[in-house]
Amino acid sequence: MQNISLEKIDVLACSSKVSVIIPSLDGHRDGNIDILKHQILSQTLKPIEIIVVSGIHPNGKARNEGVKKASGDFYVFIDDDATLGNENVIENLIKPFLERNDVGMTGPSQLIPDDSNKFQISAARQIPRSLFPVQSSIVDSDMVCHMCLAMPAKLFKEVGWENPDIVSGTDPDLRVRVRRAGYRICVVPQTWAYHPMPKNLVGLMKLAYFKGKNSAIVRKTHPHLIFELDSGFNIGFSEKINFPYRIMRKIINLMTTLLNFRFILFFYLISYSAGNILQSFGNLLNRSHGNK
Repeated sequence: MQNISLEKIDVLACSSKVSVIIPSLDGHRDGNIDILKHQILSQTLKPIEIIVVSGIHPNGKARNEGVKKASGDFYVFIDDDATLGNENVIENLIKPFLERNDVGMTGPSQLIPDDSNKFQISAARQIPRSLFPVQSSIVDSDMVCHMCLAMPAKLFKEVGWENPDIVSGTDPDLRVRVRRAGYRICVVPQTWAYHPMPKNLVGLMKLAYFKGKNSAIVRKTHPHLIFELDSGFNIGFSEKINFPYRIMRKIINLMTTLLNFRFILFFYLISYSAGNILQSFGNLLNRSHGNK
């Protein structure tokens, strides 16, 4: 059953009208939604509304439903398992839009919570795109993602909203469209949010398996939306890399992780590949049955 909960907050003396949109399957996420609300209400720049969209899948569709209810000039999207690093996050995310006209999307640095266990710390260090250090100045980066990002409402609608159909890949899809529109995507300084890693190897392998599976689904249904992901530290951004190269790179990565004793990353890559390969075979079987 679909449900959209909308919480309105009184506007303070500020010309920047911000809507915070949080997609969540159950509207609670083990109590993290309440933590997020408290953090948002403690921000130096408070939003005019917090919109929690629950019971709608996939996340792109949920975010679009939130936008339909939003009245702000800027949108801040936050995942329901993330938490904010300090009271200046929203203010710092919005500031570049007010000071310059070449930035189209902003995000914070990405850290893991202080109470992470030893496995989570090790996993974050081994798995690419799990961490991005706090910056001292604004930097172009491919690490801006829906964990926590901000966009002007006008630009969000101009580039075509979120893709409501894909089960994976909404981050690179939106980034590509923003860049094609001529805008920079930047991590802002002295700003961070926390995104937890799975608590154990079994949880991590399950996450990787479903990521691989969802990637194969998108490759079948929306092949033009399979984009390249880099480390997040590079200045240049490549949208596409041919499929044989991607396969060869994965094989080399598997060998390298073993040689470097990065066993957590090895099991992550194996699980991702298993989900991707099994779903790809499923896609082929469904296609062959459909042709009979």
